[in-house]
Amino acid sequence: MIGLLHLPPELHALIVQHLLVTDVLGLKLTCAYFYTLIPAPSHAELLQAESTDWARHRDVFTCRYCLRLRPAGQFADRMLQRRRGRAGRNSSKRFCIECGLKPREGTARYGPGAQVTIHGAFFVLCLSCRQFRPGAQDRFGRNTLECLACWGQRDSRRRGEGGQEL
Repeated sequence: MIGLLHLPPELHALIVQHLLVTDVLGLKLTCAYFYTLIPAPSHAELLQAESTDWARHRDVFTCRYCLRLRPAGQFADRMLQRRRGRAGRNSSKRFCIECGLKPREGTARYGPGAQVTIHGAFFVLCLSCRQFRPGAQDRFGRNTLECLACWGQRDSRRRGEGGQEL
């Protein structure tokens, strides 16, 4: 009995052509040989894989920039809703938070002060420290443009100067 790895690369390539996208992705991750043999999937192939039961069960979505299937927690809530949702007409424009924070073509998708909700939790690219962190809310419950740490420092300075809360 001959194992799969003992077959010639030409046969491996033919076999891969007949597999489902999700199976190709799994095979690609089994070993270094298949990782180098199998080309990276295209954006269209990843979007196709995203609509399978496999992807729905794992709650993964496609990022247009890094070309990866990533868990829902790696995307802003608005990237997974309505038109950018799993079968939405703009699903091909969805990008993950990591890619949104990286500069592309000179600017990042999320700039300083960007407010992002992930699984209902509020995050911000802080105007003060320029870090992507959990965002603060003012005393009226409105989201701010600063992270909790910077907002807390600013709030304690305000209280110290005036001796009372504003």
